[in-house]
Amino acid sequence: MPTPSTPSGATPSDRPSPEPHGPHESHEPRLTVGIISAGAVGTALAEAFSRAGHHVHGVNVHSERSAVAASKRIPTIPQLPLEQVAQAALVILAVPDPQLPTVIEEVAQHTQDGQMVAHTSGAFGCDILQPITDTGALPLALHPAMAFTGSPVDTERLTGCAWGITADSDQGLAVAELLVTTVAGVPIAIAEDKRPAYHAAMAHAGNHTVTLINDALRIMDYVLDGSGATGAHAPGGQVPHNPDSAMLLRRLALAAVDNALESRMDQLTGPVARDDAPAVLRHIAALEELSDGSAGSASFTAAYTTMAERTAQMRHAIEVERVLADKTMGLR
Repeated sequence: MPTPSTPSGATPSDRPSPEPHGPHESHEPRLTVGIISAGAVGTALAEAFSRAGHHVHGVNVHSERSAVAASKRIPTIPQLPLEQVAQAALVILAVPDPQLPTVIEEVAQHTQDGQMVAHTSGAFGCDILQPITDTGALPLALHPAMAFTGSPVDTERLTGCAWGITADSDQGLAVAELLVTTVAGVPIAIAEDKRPAYHAAMAHAGNHTVTLINDALRIMDYVLDGSGATGAHAPGGQVPHNPDSAMLLRRLALAAVDNALESRMDQLTGPVARDDAPAVLRHIAALEELSDGSAGSASFTAAYTTMAERTAQMRHAIEVERVLADKTMGLR
């Protein structure tokens, strides 16, 4: 494990001595950790590394809101200037992707040989850390593969969470694996050149699933609305959100996600799975009567048709695929 040589916890004598935090973990290293950004990710990682026995000697906050939130969640961890946080044995950059290049340049002014510097972005590997690598520090990309809420539940969810890790050497990969396992994570190596596709898969699952579920919720809102109004004919172009919509869809949606993660397309049910083209066309006809009037929203018909066509392609539902291809051409 690389050991930094700076005074604030960088020499082996200054570093906390190894202490076990579990029955099989007595030989894991204990490090000084500095975290840049005390947003949802940074705060959760500060808690996780502290619980694992590492010494989080400071966080660098970027806003008054983050400062207040950090003082409540992690009151015993000092809020320090970036140059002090960057003195730790392990420096974690938990900033949003657009800010990462600028922060890397700032941190590179303070890092040196023997330190480890990791970012938590899913979009980038180690190449983006080149200014820091040039100082002799070990670059690491450590991405916890989960959505963060900004609440204490994030820290609990890190237990057993998969991390997409990237390093520029075998030594770096071994260090990344060890760091992730100390916070009870599951390290999974991602090649540098596959990092953009890795991030696309994450965004596709994490972001677009939310859009799909919200479309389904809005459709169900119209179904449950007692006014008789539909789509653009409803007051303001929308019907009110109905809590029963989520009640009706919750178990179906959760089971569908679990089944897909467990067996991919094998447990798919419904009209497309049985190549029932007439049923799919009835759905489309019903959705054509509805239109969410909210600004910027796509029509339910177009969204449903696109997803049904993709499902038919993956399931090899030939008849559904044929009628939907005709329908899609008509919509375009």
